[in-house]
Amino acid sequence: MKLSFTADCNWEAKVGRIKSHYVEHAAEFADKKYGEEVVSVALLFMCRDPELGFSRRVQFRRKKAEFYTDVMLDLPTIVPLSMKEKMRYVSRELLEQLSEQLNKVKFKDFDKARFIGDLEIWLKGIESRYDGQTSGAWRYDPGEGA
Repeated sequence: MKLSFTADCNWEAKVGRIKSHYVEHAAEFADKKYGEEVVSVALLFMCRDPELGFSRRVQFRRKKAEFYTDVMLDLPTIVPLSMKEKMRYVSRELLEQLSEQLNKVKFKDFDKARFIGDLEIWLKGIESRYDGQTSGAWRYDPGEGA
């Protein structure tokens, strides 16, 4: 199973920092198989001002075995949270919204229950290792600043 993540978020939500941890560990799903009908899941985190009126996009490309959906995050909810709380919020919303969208599609050969179960375990593992920071202190590229 290929998992892909991207984001379209206001900077103050800091979802990009969380998304990077998902991307960093997505290869853990590479060898997992849940059937032939879905071999790729792509998620786009959307966290913009609610007044803009964005709505969720969902697409299942049966011929390519790809499932795409937006994970809608509430900007006023996420901004005041600590980074660990943001991680928990994003993980919970990802799991709930993806599960809801997958349940709306009738699959012939996709074990969505096992996939969602594995995804939940994977997300909890990332949460437990997340220290609320990025991968380390930001540094200048050695070739800069001369």
